[in-house]
Amino acid sequence: MSGYVEVASEAFAFLETGYHFSIKDCSDENGGGHMTYVNVEVGVGVKALYEFSSAFVFVFIYRLVNGQLRDNVLPITDESEITCFDFNDALAADQKMKPAYEYGDDSEYFDEQNGLLNYVMEFATRLKRYGGEFLVGNFAAVLSVEEAIKRRARELNQEIRRFQ
Repeated sequence: MSGYVEVASEAFAFLETGYHFSIKDCSDENGGGHMTYVNVEVGVGVKALYEFSSAFVFVFIYRLVNGQLRDNVLPITDESEITCFDFNDALAADQKMKPAYEYGDDSEYFDEQNGLLNYVMEFATRLKRYGGEFLVGNFAAVLSVEEAIKRRARELNQEIRRFQ
């Protein structure tokens, strides 16, 4: 089985060829790995992060700040500027990806030879199919995603206060 970087390089190659992104950095780790792409011209970054423990590929879309990827400043409040979001949050409910184990042992994602490639390829396919506006720097559709991020932050803060 190939490492995550090799698999992700193949799956997300369309970012380089179709959208003029370049690889900023990448790493293979015991618990997963990541590939980070940037297109400074349109002000967008993409980080495809695989976490083995979560059995999930997080595809983070960044609005570059001064040409750099910046995570959202914590704590997130209603006034926060959202510079990064999980692409899965931008998908319709029936298009969202689930952790690999939720697809069952007989799924193509558990194929001993190509399971990781199949799984990562599906994330890349959805980004290519549904994320074109973000990849060219059009963040108009991100408003609903920002609202969801802020709502989750409010709910988390309420839970924390409840247990204090």
